[in-house]
Amino acid sequence: MSDTGDARGLAETCLVETAEGPVVMSGTPKKGFAVMTRMPNGELGFRQLIRVERREGVPLVRVRLDNGHRFVVARDHPVYRAGMQPAPAEELAAGDALESAFRYPDGYLLGETDEVPAGWGIHVVGIEPAGDGTVMFGTVRDTHQLFVTAGVLCGE
Repeated sequence: MSDTGDARGLAETCLVETAEGPVVMSGTPKKGFAVMTRMPNGELGFRQLIRVERREGVPLVRVRLDNGHRFVVARDHPVYRAGMQPAPAEELAAGDALESAFRYPDGYLLGETDEVPAGWGIHVVGIEPAGDGTVMFGTVRDTHQLFVTAGVLCGE
């Protein structure tokens, strides 16, 4: 990462999914810990997030979601659109479907209804600047991806 603004990372206050449940990034141990990730075969699993570091003065964006959650990341941090398409967070737009930890299979309907379940994915409601701040980043073994607790898959 250079000092020209291409920094990546999750805000210190961002929650990530771990084997122990949601953990604030600033509360993560430097020695590594297990985070939820999407395995190469598409299944969910856990891998170690190692070499966690901090970087200050990084331009941040707040991503607001249709499930009511929000998360704050560096503007250049990769967030996966549905279909495993990575994009810098600042390039997301209202209506974008994001890769999530859970969704019903295509064509699945609940019981006797023809309505598509609300769990059909997570969508962006809006993106807004969140000032400059400290981010944390590291390496996720094998997959280089992790889930923030809002349910969205992000790059490491």
